[in-house]
Amino acid sequence: MYKQAHYGTKVEIVDRWFPSSKMCSQCGHVQAMKLSDRVFCCSKCNHTLDRDENASINLKNAPPQVVRLA
Repeated sequence: MYKQAHYGTKVEIVDRWFPSSKMCSQCGHVQAMKLSDRVFCCSKCNHTLDRDENASINLKNAPPQVVRLA
């Protein structure tokens, strides 16, 4: 966070309980997952993606009410 002024960027923090890795980035369905599950496969729309990539898409598109500036 201390480098944000130097690079002219901003740091945003998403609420820790936002289900970014458990939510489908296509349809928004939230499902239970174990930490050992590395591939997200939606039980509703069958969208399949690497768990971390799915979570990054969800974090990028997080609703404003769960995001704050650091």
